[in-house]
Amino acid sequence: MFYSQENNPDSFKWKVDDSMFKLEQPTEQYVEYAAKQRELDSNAKATRQYRSFAIIPDIVAIDILTKYGIDIHAPSFMHNAAEVRKFKQIIQSEYSLLLTSNIAKAA
Repeated sequence: MFYSQENNPDSFKWKVDDSMFKLEQPTEQYVEYAAKQRELDSNAKATRQYRSFAIIPDIVAIDILTKYGIDIHAPSFMHNAAEVRKFKQIIQSEYSLLLTSNIAKAA
């Protein structure tokens, strides 16, 4: 077993044996951060032009890539409106605790 980032206990762990590999990552810190950001968002100006959408742990990005074929780290990702829309729907329906804003209310 080893971490994807040596000195980051919140990075994902690789577990490898002769027949398979497994990835694990603690997500509690991400969920707590997102909750704090949603609280801040509820007190922020509604007229601001930009807002954060979500915090995405590596393990979630890998899960979305595996399940849906959406590579959020690809250079072209943000230029593909259909993929961005699908990604947002996935986060809102399957990973809502990672939302960093109350954007679902405005969507």
